[in-house]
Amino acid sequence: MRHFALSLLLAVVAISIATSWLFDHLYQTFTPAQQQHTPQTQLAQLARDIHALVAATDSPHALLSNWPAQSLLQPQIVPTSAFPLPAALQTKLQANEQIQLETDQQRLFLQRLPNSTDLLVIRSDQVTSRSDLAWWLTGLFYTAMMTLILIWLLPFLLRLLKLRRAAQRFGAGDLSQRLQVGSVMYLRDLERDFNHMAERIEYLVQDVKLLSGAMSHELRTPLARIRLGMDTLEESTDPDKRRHYEARINRDLDTMSALIDQLLSYARMDQSIAELQRRPLDLGQLVKQVSRTWHDMDITLKLALPEHAVQVIGDPFYLTTLLSNLLENASKYGNGQIVVTLKHSPGFCTLAVHDDGSGVPSTQQAHIFKPFVRAHADDHTHRGFGLGLALAQRIADWHQGQLEVSDSTRLGGACFTLKLPV
Repeated sequence: MRHFALSLLLAVVAISIATSWLFDHLYQTFTPAQQQHTPQTQLAQLARDIHALVAATDSPHALLSNWPAQSLLQPQIVPTSAFPLPAALQTKLQANEQIQLETDQQRLFLQRLPNSTDLLVIRSDQVTSRSDLAWWLTGLFYTAMMTLILIWLLPFLLRLLKLRRAAQRFGAGDLSQRLQVGSVMYLRDLERDFNHMAERIEYLVQDVKLLSGAMSHELRTPLARIRLGMDTLEESTDPDKRRHYEARINRDLDTMSALIDQLLSYARMDQSIAELQRRPLDLGQLVKQVSRTWHDMDITLKLALPEHAVQVIGDPFYLTTLLSNLLENASKYGNGQIVVTLKHSPGFCTLAVHDDGSGVPSTQQAHIFKPFVRAHADDHTHRGFGLGLALAQRIADWHQGQLEVSDSTRLGGACFTLKLPV
């Protein structure tokens, strides 16, 4: 808005100067020279001419006694003492300069007569008339000024109207509303902020829907098993069977506890963005550190890293979490082979995690990063809640990165690609 206020001020000043110059030029062009003087300047010149006429005659009193009573200017000779003037005006009188005095009803022109202590006082009624051309030009000036300001404001008003309509639709529930960022300098930031706000709200609303739906789905199964186990415990007196169902209930309780912990971690991720400890780090060294924890696993992990350092700005803890989730996903759904590659390009770097599993179906690739979404939901051999990739996606967003999934050209399974600015 500072840009708008400054541009508005500059526009008003520029338009005022330009239009005043234009109409002054038009007035000077189309008005005859003898009409360009104001009535006051014309009266002052007439008073000087009368003074010269009176000063040139030998009998000024006789001349003024025959002066027409209907004349616009009425001259009169009075003693200097009749007009006690300030010292500055007295000095001007002594220098034979004309002095103008005015009241609401009259205008007086005073000038000393040569070789005399008397003053020639010429009285005139106030003249306030203006030519029709001056009135027309004044009206045209303000009309043109307002028109130019309105033309300058028109793009702003149209963009504000679009913003208002988008906000109304958004408030009515259409969360897909976005603004096309225009070229109006002082509105681009506002439009970008609106789009960012809309994306964030839509993202949070989708998260709430997914979390609420997933909680009811994920919690229903262990709760049902716990209820069944409790009913069986009440009816059974066999110690072995009771220990078996007690162990199953404990496992189900552990599953529920793990799910709740995952939900709390995911819900707290939005608050953690303010705690990011961004600093320069070598992404290649970070990959090596994380990969060491996987060497003891029953998998084959290969690294294809550049020899030079790949510097990025990020939080080591969250980037480690992101990479660990990608490796865990690859080990869970792969068949024991994982390849991690890192490439450096101008402006960004690309980290890819390949596995030799069955991959992610193309119909699910657009949804795999949503909470509680798993590529193979019907496969009960792999335990999990579908939150690992959602957490990885959110961490990538915090680092202005992009996380995508595609088919692996190296191992034939899935390939998760992370692009980060450098």
